[in-house]
Amino acid sequence: MVRIVPMFEPLVGRVFRPGVTIVATITMAVSLGAQGGPYERQKVDAAAATRGRAVYAQHCINCHGSTAKGGDKGPDLIRSVVVLRDRLGNAIGPALKSPAHQASLKDAEVVDLSHFLHQRVESIATNRNARQPIDVITGDPEAGRAFFNGAGRCNTCHSPTGDLGGIAKRIPDTVNLQQRMLFPSLRRGGDKQVEVSVTSGGRTVTGVLVREDDFTVSLRDAAGQYQSFTRAPGVEIVVRDPLEAHHELLDRYTDADMHNLTTYLWTLK
Repeated sequence: MVRIVPMFEPLVGRVFRPGVTIVATITMAVSLGAQGGPYERQKVDAAAATRGRAVYAQHCINCHGSTAKGGDKGPDLIRSVVVLRDRLGNAIGPALKSPAHQASLKDAEVVDLSHFLHQRVESIATNRNARQPIDVITGDPEAGRAFFNGAGRCNTCHSPTGDLGGIAKRIPDTVNLQQRMLFPSLRRGGDKQVEVSVTSGGRTVTGVLVREDDFTVSLRDAAGQYQSFTRAPGVEIVVRDPLEAHHELLDRYTDADMHNLTTYLWTLK
């Protein structure tokens, strides 16, 4: 007798072949194993992230940069798989114990660092179109103070209680504060201007620099007269720029120096 099987036969009472079951099980296992990292994001604790910022500034900033995007000595932590999969230090903790890291952090510091790094990741992810300025106050203010009074020699021209007193109030925008520190400009008609002395034929003329290039130099002397000189053998030109020290620092600053100094200036309120 011929049995007609319905096109949609009920599953109840059906006998499945063992091979089919094994294949389905393996397929499910492979699918689950291919999933990357935990699904739920770590909820950032703001207070812990603030503490973690200090930990980062002390132990991590020199290699991974002030924004955690990496540098010559360390990789980008914002895009790090270890950081992205980390939850409360369970991934970065073991990574910090590798020979590449010399810092010895307590468990609580690792957790705080985890909150800070996840805060940075969230900040970058939600600011891809630069709706908000980047946070430049990520340095160590005490290290900035040391640079100000030491290697930077800033204290030879500036004073935290004099010309820089209250500068954080006068320039409340932190990005602008850093830019003004790195690339200061002279106010037109102010007390300080770039001066130049030109000596030619035994005669020296001194005044405010108007223009200088590879062929000529021009100035405005004390009487307000415009004078121009052609560069030639026997013509001596001496330029005195009040901002020369700032220009030289641009070749010496490390990323940490810039952010430490900016953070120190931000404390001068």
